Amino acid sequence: MRIGKPLADVDELVTLLYRGPLEATPWLGFLEALSRRMRCASAAITLRLSRQGTPPLIIWGPAPVIDEREARRIHAVHAELGDLDPLRNALTKAGDIYRLSEVISPDDLRANRFYREILQPYGIEYQLGMYISEPGGWEGNVGLTNGPDEADFTDDDKQVLLALRPHLEQSLALFSRIRRDETELQVMIDTLDRLTLCTFILDGAGRVLRTNSAGRALVKSNSAVRAADDRLVLASKAGNAQLQQLIGKAIAARRDGGSFAEGLRVEADIDRHLGVLVRTIETPSRYSNEAGPAAVVYVSGLDNNQPVERLVSQIFDLTPSEAHLAALLATGLSLAEAAARLELTENTVRSYCKTILSKTGVSRQADLVRLILRSVAVLG
Repeated sequence: MRIGKPLADVDELVTLLYRGPLEATPWLGFLEALSRRMRCASAAITLRLSRQGTPPLIIWGPAPVIDEREARRIHAVHAELGDLDPLRNALTKAGDIYRLSEVISPDDLRANRFYREILQPYGIEYQLGMYISEPGGWEGNVGLTNGPDEADFTDDDKQVLLALRPHLEQSLALFSRIRRDETELQVMIDTLDRLTLCTFILDGAGRVLRTNSAGRALVKSNSAVRAADDRLVLASKAGNAQLQQLIGKAIAARRDGGSFAEGLRVEADIDRHLGVLVRTIETPSRYSNEAGPAAVVYVSGLDNNQPVERLVSQIFDLTPSEAHLAALLATGLSLAEAAARLELTENTVRSYCKTILSKTGVSRQADLVRLILRSVAVLG
């Protein structure tokens, strides 16, 4: 029986490429290894931005040694002269790959302002660039540079970049997805900050993954809540036992594909209380593990006087219309009465109600009313 190539023979560059989106400086390890492999002065990935007059995002490996003031100056000049970059202008579609010497003559290069102000001052005489893109909209180039005392790049060098191209573009797609998810999460956290609802996102082991600024401020300023060993802890022994029990139930519900939401009130000082609500985070996919977000703990501030609709909206991710309907149902109105109050048809309100039931994880209107009243009593 024939055995394929051992996994140990997988090229280091490919491994580093897929690690790149997770690095603090994306693809720095890959670019440094690529420059060593190609025996060139440096390697870079340039990601172009859509706004005209904005400098591209350039990641160098190894990075040029320049101070912050000079870096800002280069970025400003690059934004002004970017359309004069001869190699970038030649790379127009996925798979294009050229040497600088193939797209402009030596005389024209010397007369080119981009060369004189961007390339030449930093010892860049030879370049090899390849266009890359991914379906989410990110595009740019991967390139190699050499100085005037070094050699131009060869067709063999081109073949190395072409062999890496599918991995480069897949890695870029992963980078795009990670950045998009991070941005969406930050928008939601910023929204909770503005609404002053303290939020703690926990993983499947009950560890705190992320906290919004309102939550961090609460932990810092109030002894009733603290973070210890990456876990949310209440100063009250009895209250903390209840909190940990609720967190365990929420995580177990998520593991079983269900939902859970329950709260408690905890004494903060002599005459004030904190409201705590624990909810399951529903996953869009069954492919998840303990390290991912599993539960969210909301803690109301000590002076929380938000309208019921706003609390319901942020706790259960309802639209303003859905939150308004849920709040009306919680006051005891029937669907018909709520429809009249909202000046909507009963069918429209019934459709809203089905969406609300789905988002809150309950199956009956009576259960929804109890859940809303309990949540608002805790956090309101």
